[in-house]
This record gives sequence, structure tokens and C-alpha cells, in this order.
Amino acid sequence: MKSYLVRTSLAAVLVAASPLLAQAQKGTGVGAHLAPFAGYLITGDWYDGPVGTSIAATNAPMLGVQGGIPLSKGVSLVGNLAYASGDLRIGLPLLGGVNVGSANTWMYDVGLELGGLAGRSTGIAPFVQGGIGGMTNDIKASVFETRASNVAYTAGVGVDLGISNGLVVRVQAKDWISRFNSEDAVGFRVNGNLAHNVALTAGVTLRF
Repeated sequence: MKSYLVRTSLAAVLVAASPLLAQAQKGTGVGAHLAPFAGYLITGDWYDGPVGTSIAATNAPMLGVQGGIPLSKGVSLVGNLAYASGDLRIGLPLLGGVNVGSANTWMYDVGLELGGLAGRSTGIAPFVQGGIGGMTNDIKASVFETRASNVAYTAGVGVDLGISNGLVVRVQAKDWISRFNSEDAVGFRVNGNLAHNVALTAGVTLRF
């Protein structure tokens, strides 16, 4: 069900924005951009158990790409696709925890960006983002293999450093706020944490 909601939400955003996309190149002075990035994902606990136990994916390196289309000066429609590969970890008091498998995570969203260079080719400019998307976790352990997808709400802040007309360095911190979908993974619902998954990234923005 949540996988369906993710797809429906993304489609609704794109349909609503389509009249603006048709005029994206008019009056902005800037074309689309593509921004590959790399960074580190700091994950939140999926579940907190008794006496300090927990279940989560471990923090992990990540790779991704962001695309954007200007809607007006200082406002862009943006989309993100990112991947992180870590371990499935059971947290234990005093011992710290033990890794019991792998957890590969896909993250994707669409949203709006406010700020940035907004038509300038050089300089330093902050920006903020907000959107909706999803997180898909592929989980492998010694006794099972499963996949779970859940809705994620995103919020980010960052800075663009314009070096030349077609080259911008982008540094960003982005929070993927989601709740692990146990029903998708194991067939029944267990309420977990509303987890914050913070991506710290840097990349190069290429303008077209």
C-alpha cells in the first residue's frame, strides 16, 4: 500500500507541475541542471526494543544524482535518486551491537528548491529544499531476504558555489524522514520509529 502511495504522490507532483515545466525556460535565464554527488548517510533506528536494543541499517557511503528544472527565478523543480550500501545491525547495550546482514537503500523524491544562484553564474548562494518520495530497503541476512518500501518526506539545506558559467560546486545536508514498512517486509505491521536519515553530500552541478 505504501509503495502505491509513493508512486501516486510522485506522479501527482509531476502532473501538477506540468504547466510550469512547459514554460521553464522562459524568463529564468537558466536551463536545467544535473548534479551527481557523493556523501555519507547517517541513519536513524528503525525500531527501539527493550533495555536499549535497536534495529537499524548502519551509516554508509552514498552516491546519487539530482536533476532540476527552473520554474521561475529562485524556484526549481528538483528530483533526486541516491543509493547507500550498509549493514543490518542489531544494537545491544554495553556491547554496542552486531551486524547480522546487509541493507542496501534506494532513496528517491521530487520537490521544490528555493534559492541558489538563481540566474547568476558565479558566487555563493544558499538554498533550501522540501519534497516527498520514498526509501526502498533491500535486506539480506543468513536466514531471509526481503524488500521494504516506505514513504519519505525530505527537507534539505545547502550552498552553491558558482565557479564558472557551467560549473557549480554544491554542498548539501538533507533529511529523509520515514518509518520502516514492516508490513511490506514481513507481512504484518509493527509500529516503528519515525526515523531521520541525514545525507551529507557534495557534488558538481552541470548546467545546460
